[in-house]
Amino acid sequence: MLMRFSISNFMSFGYKTDEKGDTIPTEYHLYAGRSEQHSERVICYKERKVLKFSSIYGANASGKTNLIRAIDAGRDIVLETMSGVAYSDKYCKSKSENIDKPTLFEYEFTVEESCFAYGFTVNLQQNIVLSEWLYELKASEEEVIFERIIENDQYYFDEQLFQKKENKEQFHFFIKDANRIPTTLLLYEINRRNMEEDDFGFFKKLFNWFKYQLMVIYPETKIGTSYELFENDNHKLVDILTYLDTGITNYSMHKMQESAFREYFPDEKIAEKYLKRPKGIFKFGDSLFELDYDEHKTRIAKLMFQHGTDESEYEYGEESDGTQRLIELLGVILNDKKDKVFLIDELDRSLHPQMTIKFVETFLKFSREMNSQLIITTHESNLMDLSLLRRDEIWFAEKGWDNTTSLYTLEKFKIRYDKEFVDDYFAGRYGAVPVFKDFEYVWGRE
Repeated sequence: MLMRFSISNFMSFGYKTDEKGDTIPTEYHLYAGRSEQHSERVICYKERKVLKFSSIYGANASGKTNLIRAIDAGRDIVLETMSGVAYSDKYCKSKSENIDKPTLFEYEFTVEESCFAYGFTVNLQQNIVLSEWLYELKASEEEVIFERIIENDQYYFDEQLFQKKENKEQFHFFIKDANRIPTTLLLYEINRRNMEEDDFGFFKKLFNWFKYQLMVIYPETKIGTSYELFENDNHKLVDILTYLDTGITNYSMHKMQESAFREYFPDEKIAEKYLKRPKGIFKFGDSLFELDYDEHKTRIAKLMFQHGTDESEYEYGEESDGTQRLIELLGVILNDKKDKVFLIDELDRSLHPQMTIKFVETFLKFSREMNSQLIITTHESNLMDLSLLRRDEIWFAEKGWDNTTSLYTLEKFKIRYDKEFVDDYFAGRYGAVPVFKDFEYVWGRE
């Protein structure tokens, strides 16, 4: 579970320091606030109370998407190192001097029942790592697991983590080796070496949280894993598609000959490439196909949807954009992986307002049995219903006079849980809305 994310000097998130010169990052978190509503959506990790859902509102270009991109960029750097990413021009450009300033990423998250804070600073323009740290968050304190500053080869780690002397010595070597490679993170280096020792398995779990548990979905993202839900007769899937009013009442797999399958492709090379795919369901063009193999024989089928009493069946591409988008997001609702974190940018893209609300409601119902999180950016004001959401589940992104983004939650304002506050939001009481000039101003008229 993601508990907190801190960012500095990335896109619209500015660079600030205190009197001591320490970075003051912009923070976004999923810690439960004072609200007592919907307590079933709060997960307790000892004294820490974490929310399952969060929505982020704001005007166009306010920085909502930049928050998602920042979380995703830090993930990319962990998984690919600085040499494998292209963020050299993503520093905050509101001030020219920021090109030389460090960019900070920090994540507070859970692995199993333990809580950690992991972060690093980089210079995006020079494409190098500057520092890195990992703490375990205990009841009232942070226990340092390791800290390193690349300059002057400075580092510290808790030697009590290692039961074997040789592993302790090996870790010294790993840090020194990482400090000699300015583009890499220590977490990446340990994972790259595939250490089998129990002392290092702990770091593998942290790396895998970024790799497998943190999933970022943009409007253009195609989530092929959702198609796998159709591999078997899935009555729950049909029930959800009906419940969400897609018009789909059933689906079936139509077997087809390989020669007919090849006709869907512009040339034989592409067809051969797809015929060598692992078994499963995939999309090509407007169709969803399933490949299976039995004793070296390829079995091919095409997924078709049924609509009520219609005598015809429909291909995936014949469904509306909203239904296709919804199908691609079904894996979020029907996720069976514990502690999965989904971040969806512009959830309401192509979805009817009521569909957006119903999607969130459905996720919240299914997630009762699973510790998973959903974080969305949206313009859908109908979600701003305090009978549906908690005050601490509603965040705002707003651009300031210096063109940088600030983030704050509705809990900043004293609002009764039974108040309908959408009109106040559009009136600008909470900020994070566009401000337009009179149309005559455009033409230079009084």
